[in-house]
Amino acid sequence: MGFSLESIGMKEGGRYESIFTTMNQNEEMDAAPIGVKCIGDEEIAARIFEGSTTLENIKETKVFCVNITDNPMLYAQTLFKTYDDSQLKKDDDIVFLKDTDAYGIALVTSIDEQTLENDQISTEGKAFVVKAEVLKIVVNRQGAKAINRGLFAFLECLVNYSRIDLIDDEAKGKYVDRFLENESLIERVGSEDIKESMSLLKDKMIEKGIEF
Repeated sequence: MGFSLESIGMKEGGRYESIFTTMNQNEEMDAAPIGVKCIGDEEIAARIFEGSTTLENIKETKVFCVNITDNPMLYAQTLFKTYDDSQLKKDDDIVFLKDTDAYGIALVTSIDEQTLENDQISTEGKAFVVKAEVLKIVVNRQGAKAINRGLFAFLECLVNYSRIDLIDDEAKGKYVDRFLENESLIERVGSEDIKESMSLLKDKMIEKGIEF
């Protein structure tokens, strides 16, 4: 197709923050923050819970846009539904955020119910895995990159490591607890390079006598 999701920082196996914009057949628009997994050069997947407008619109139209942005207010507005429809733009059968670094037009290839056993989320709800092929990427800002939460978790641990020789044992214990929380997050959402960096950091902490 002449493009790759890696051009906007999405590496295979990594999970990224995004905002899905959808529209039903009555042209009623919706935007919601959704984590997305890159499963190939032009393929993505997302877990979406039953009852969400996003899922209902996707089931109805089989198309959506993945908006890439580092603007925290957009994530807040779309989560709390405080955005205005004027922030969205229609283009034929798709809708996207006007103030976004980049967006991809995604065509659904499958929607499958997911079992929630041994999941952090309550098993009383239903979740569906939506897989889609990204047909086109529109870049509005040069250098647009998808956000991976694992990177920020790693950076926090790196900062903590730089202070490890300056703190007492109680503070070190808190750093270890936080490290383990971030390590778990990175195992779930981090790309391979972040996981490798975290492993190296853990080795360095062990060399300094830190026990996990």
